[in-house]
Amino acid sequence: MAIRENPLLKKMIASGEERMSKIAMQLLSNEKLMNALQKSVHTALEAKAAVEKNTQALLSTLNIPTAGDVRKLEGKIEELEKVFESLSAKIGELQKAPPTEPPKT
Repeated sequence: MAIRENPLLKKMIASGEERMSKIAMQLLSNEKLMNALQKSVHTALEAKAAVEKNTQALLSTLNIPTAGDVRKLEGKIEELEKVFESLSAKIGELQKAPPTEPPKT
C-alpha cells in the first residue's frame, strides 16, 4: 500500500488542513492584525515611492539617464527611423521617375 493511500495519514492531513483553515480565518477576522498589515503595506509603498523619487533625483544630479529617459529616447529614435524610411522611399521614387524638362521661357 502506498504511503498516500494510508487512511491514518489521510485523516491526519485532513485534520491539519482543517486546523490551518480555522487559524487563517481567525487571523483574517482579527481587525487589529488586518489594520497592522494594511498600515505596513501602506508604509512600505510610501517608502518605495520615496526611494524611487530620491534615486531619480540622484541620477539626474549625476547626469545619468534613467530607464524612463532611455525609453523616451528609444521612442524618438523609432520616430526618426520612420521619417528617414519615408524620405528614403520618396527619394527612391524621384530617382526612378523620368527627368522632366525645365520650362522654356
